[in-house]
Amino acid sequence: MTVDARIARGGALALWAAFFFTLWLTGSTDRFLGTRTAWIVPFGAIVLALAVLAYGYGYLRARGRGPRLTLREASGLFALLVPLAAVALVPHAALGSYAAARKGSGSFFLSARPPVPPKPADASFLDIRIAEGDHTFAGNAGIKSGLQVRLLGFVTGSKDVPAGTFEIARFYISCCIADAQAVGVPIVGRQPKRDTWLVVTGSLERRGKRFVVRPGRVQRVDEPAQPYLSFRT
Repeated sequence: MTVDARIARGGALALWAAFFFTLWLTGSTDRFLGTRTAWIVPFGAIVLALAVLAYGYGYLRARGRGPRLTLREASGLFALLVPLAAVALVPHAALGSYAAARKGSGSFFLSARPPVPPKPADASFLDIRIAEGDHTFAGNAGIKSGLQVRLLGFVTGSKDVPAGTFEIARFYISCCIADAQAVGVPIVGRQPKRDTWLVVTGSLERRGKRFVVRPGRVQRVDEPAQPYLSFRT
């Protein structure tokens, strides 16, 4: 049995187009891509859909008289679909404490300088971490001891924190989920179970080189619909 190569090519592109359209229409793009690369989803959905139509038109016009699918090309198309299969098998996968311990502590992001938050109380994990080593940024952002902050993150289980604290963090994405790195802030108190999502409200304190949060309120919450944050310059 032979298969027209245009049908196989069009089918593979159709699956990718359907995936991009699903991300676009459901607003799920930011689970896989950062703000810098989010444009790929609508662009890819439209371009791939047009390519599928072109393959279909060519097939119908030639009335089936076209190139046959070779084993080599079939292998290439199969490899093209492997990432889609991975997403389908783990549709709601989220990075957690295990990945945080192995993907670094956000050093890539800490070397950059995002805009200061609109208000000091809006300081994020990344803002607080940058302020630890950049006094100019800390002054401009109003990040200092006594500042009241509110952070939503997951418990990482990190041991690289001041004594008597545990860390909550969020994964930041620059390009896509593959480059995600966890950025965390220590919280004063006993560590809850790893990967527990918490909303912590409290005041910043300086302990050595780190800012820590002395909580006034700690609330357990469900994982947010968007567990990742995007880095913006």
